[in-house]
Amino acid sequence: MNEDSFNEYSILGGPFVYSNWFLANKGASIVCIYEYPLLTDARITGEIKEGYGPYKFLNPVPIQEKPGLVRPSLFLRAEIHLKRDMPGFENIISDHGLLQEELAALASLAMGTRLKAGGVTRIFEPNSDPLGKPIGWDVKPHPNIVFASYNLILPMIVGGHSVNGLKPIANLLNISQENIIALIRASKLYQDALWIAESEPALSWIMFVSALETGAYQWRKGQEAPIERLKTSKPKLFNLLKKTGIKELPENVALEISDSLGSTKKFIDFVLEFMPPPPLKRPEQWAQVDFSKKRIKNYMQKIYSYRSKALHGGIPFPAPMCLPPFRHADWEAYSEKPLGPPVRKLGGKWIEEYSTDEIPMLLQTFEYITRGTLLKWWNTISSK
Repeated sequence: MNEDSFNEYSILGGPFVYSNWFLANKGASIVCIYEYPLLTDARITGEIKEGYGPYKFLNPVPIQEKPGLVRPSLFLRAEIHLKRDMPGFENIISDHGLLQEELAALASLAMGTRLKAGGVTRIFEPNSDPLGKPIGWDVKPHPNIVFASYNLILPMIVGGHSVNGLKPIANLLNISQENIIALIRASKLYQDALWIAESEPALSWIMFVSALETGAYQWRKGQEAPIERLKTSKPKLFNLLKKTGIKELPENVALEISDSLGSTKKFIDFVLEFMPPPPLKRPEQWAQVDFSKKRIKNYMQKIYSYRSKALHGGIPFPAPMCLPPFRHADWEAYSEKPLGPPVRKLGGKWIEEYSTDEIPMLLQTFEYITRGTLLKWWNTISSK
């Protein structure tokens, strides 16, 4: 395959992971092969050697396992087909790091585990040692997990996870460039939220909301024209603009402010459209979250309000929503919401009371909703 033929495909505008896979499918030659450790404190079972284009996920079978013990539990072997002198290489969008970092973020969302890519450990080059060359110049420190409590805030993301969870990645080439960029951004936010959840759960709340908002923004872009969003979100402004009699003024204003229109509605509509069903294993009914769409809508309104207060007013999420979940010995699963009577929260120079209606769920429940919603959206954009 010569360089001139690359121009007709016009693919060098998506993320590294996407463009590299496309070139592999078109028969581009392999420049080199890299191996990267994928670091996690979960136990990963199985491995993948085919079906994912130029990428393989190999299992080194680490022996030790416990929450917080970060070690290589997978190795990514990536065949690199991209060359810097290819036409359009400079247009590759990679605002979330390198190929291995993009794949680690996608894999983190797909499997529901803390996962990050380490530095390259081995390189295979043409006409060199067929067993590869060990690499020591790309050493990166293992990320740390700080626990603020003896009990886990997100207990479901540790323990055993199968590589079968990576199946959504197999369909990346079915996704448009715009959607894959948004998906990687959402995955990165979800990934970072997992890593800080145990030490900074209030910040983790913000990042989970932002992950959903990233998907919602991309989804809504194709749903309504800017002028329709203006009519729905700001009807008074729309009518004032119409009354001016200035031709095309409403349309031009709508285009200018379209990104900020109806952010709460976009967020809620996205969750309601793609939300997962209730978990298969649940605690006693009185410790469950009501997964009816009516109640979830109310919960998301409250959560988005807390997120806005946290970002713009420095008011953290309510402390009860940041606590570890409780699990009785006879229950199949952890509690999904804060338990007990209304809670008085003391912090800094203010005291606030929260009723049980105002603390609708725990962070681990919202993580379940966030991941399930993004995975369902991922499946939808993969099938178009």
